[in-house]
Amino acid sequence: MSKNNDSSTKKRILQAARLVFASRGLASATVREICTQAGANVAAVSYYYGSKEKLYISVLEDYLANVISRYPFDEGVTDKSTPEECLRSYVRGFLRQTLGDGDPVNEKLGSLLTQEYLEPSQYFSALFEKYCRPTHRQLIAILQRMIPGVGVMDAERCASSIIGQCVLFDFANPALLIMSPELALQESNIGNITDFIMEFSLGGIDRLRNSLSTQAVA
Repeated sequence: MSKNNDSSTKKRILQAARLVFASRGLASATVREICTQAGANVAAVSYYYGSKEKLYISVLEDYLANVISRYPFDEGVTDKSTPEECLRSYVRGFLRQTLGDGDPVNEKLGSLLTQEYLEPSQYFSALFEKYCRPTHRQLIAILQRMIPGVGVMDAERCASSIIGQCVLFDFANPALLIMSPELALQESNIGNITDFIMEFSLGGIDRLRNSLSTQAVA
């Protein structure tokens, strides 16, 4: 088998798996259905990916890499950007990744990725370390610039609070669309939501900064 055919088969399996996993999830998806859609032998999944579960993680990695590349957390940030500008870019990027591009397959894959965050499988930890840990460290670094002398635990709490506000629009957006459509994350109001999260977060950061400053003087 030529390298070109080898690569083509592997890509076809990945693309077919995107559709099948998005439609059925990991448990209900079958290797046979994936290979049938890909026009490949049923043994190809084991040959190229090792198992159905590892193929599933490869699909999520492909999705995650693409969404991070398309909506980076540091878009527009330069060496001269203030910590506040860096934080705004981070929040906006997070919301952009949550909103996605409107493609139903990508939306479903995003939901499956969220499930991995909640109940990580044995294969997901490596993916988390590769893609999620660096962005978390990025947020911690921003907060440490904003709050001189902040301890690790307080920085982590601040980060969790900011991320929690952003994640709300992933978990609660379907309910918000019913109860308060004007609050739901949509292309038209992503700027307003970013502004509110920033204002709310900066208020807490300012209070913590003042508290630490008072303690240092005392």
